[in-house]
Amino acid sequence: MTVHSLRWHSVYVAPIRIVLGCAWLLAARAAGAGETSALLAFGSGAFFFVFLAFNDPRSRFLPRSAPRPLPPEATLAAPPRQAFAALFPSTAGLAVLAAIVVVPKPVLAALLGGIILGLGVAGLMRAFFVDPSLLFDRRTGALYRR
Repeated sequence: MTVHSLRWHSVYVAPIRIVLGCAWLLAARAAGAGETSALLAFGSGAFFFVFLAFNDPRSRFLPRSAPRPLPPEATLAAPPRQAFAALFPSTAGLAVLAAIVVVPKPVLAALLGGIILGLGVAGLMRAFFVDPSLLFDRRTGALYRR
């Protein structure tokens, strides 16, 4: 069984998301989006997602379970594997959508780039509030403590 660090899972993928979000802003500008409209869409997407990540009322309804002790056969996933796993489906899906609309609707691509950047920023901010001893198994969703 391979587990992922709840804290470092977000930290490993954040730089990828931030760079990818900025790349979509540049692609939108290159595809013909006006500077002001692209920056407004990009900033709005980033702000909206960070705000939503920290103020989502649905989180109150998530089941809370106490973390279980870490099984002895569990191994911690390597940082590149944790980052790659964190990219799917959210970041990859947004990037595919941005690739589809970058030519016909470049401002929408900038908005999607802002949301991707917001994913990275929110992940970095959230990582500071997570207990570093918490681990999780992506296949089962189980939460463990070292």
